[in-house]
Amino acid sequence: MLRIYFMLKNQYLKTAMEYPFNFWMMFISGIVMRSLMMGVAFVLFRAVDDIGGFSEGEVYLMMALMFISEGMCDLFFNGIWHVPSLVFTGEFDVMLCRPVSPMFQVLSYELGLHGLGELAKGVVILALSANAMGWLTPVNVAMLLVFILTGTMLRMSTYLISVTGVFFADFGGSNTNAFTVYSIGEYAKYPLSIYSLWVKGMLLSIIPFGFIGYVPVLILRGERPALLFCALILIAAAYFALARGFFYRGVRRYESMGM
Repeated sequence: MLRIYFMLKNQYLKTAMEYPFNFWMMFISGIVMRSLMMGVAFVLFRAVDDIGGFSEGEVYLMMALMFISEGMCDLFFNGIWHVPSLVFTGEFDVMLCRPVSPMFQVLSYELGLHGLGELAKGVVILALSANAMGWLTPVNVAMLLVFILTGTMLRMSTYLISVTGVFFADFGGSNTNAFTVYSIGEYAKYPLSIYSLWVKGMLLSIIPFGFIGYVPVLILRGERPALLFCALILIAAAYFALARGFFYRGVRRYESMGM
């Protein structure tokens, strides 16, 4: 299945490369947008020493993990954003007729080229900020790889849950729910300690983006590392199982568009 997945992504990449200018524009836009986001933190740190008790390098590391998870999702799981349109145009019927898991087809559908820029920007900032903090040890590098995997899984699972609502009600074929989740999740680019209790709770439970950047930095700082690391793994696995179960429950409720 993994071989088929990468074969499909390779075909999407070949199609995208037919238009080199569009490819590079998408790549550059991913870098520019994330650079502008970091610019806000850069300006803040010219006036303050820390944000919510976190240093400049630690905040940049949070942002880097957020950028990487976003880039990974856009690059490898961009098909999630197409679920509402696939349902309302009747193209989802075709997926159900193939002898391959519908969820697999959704995840392997399309390729978000801007994810390359986001991923590249995130990796560079991650390396620079981790090095500045003195955290580039073999153990921490291995942990950072785990954080990237769990962060990507959490983001992908949360997006999948949000778009699966299209199977249960008429949302007009839009991605409103997913964009709402994305917008709220953007608050997790900064330390959750600066937010009220209910916002912090939401970003650690309902929309668990706090586990993408904030919790990993706490672990690297040595704040209850064993407990938080185990919680991170369990929550990432739980959200993936929840997303998968919710998606297939929605598929069972799906009625063909009759086209």
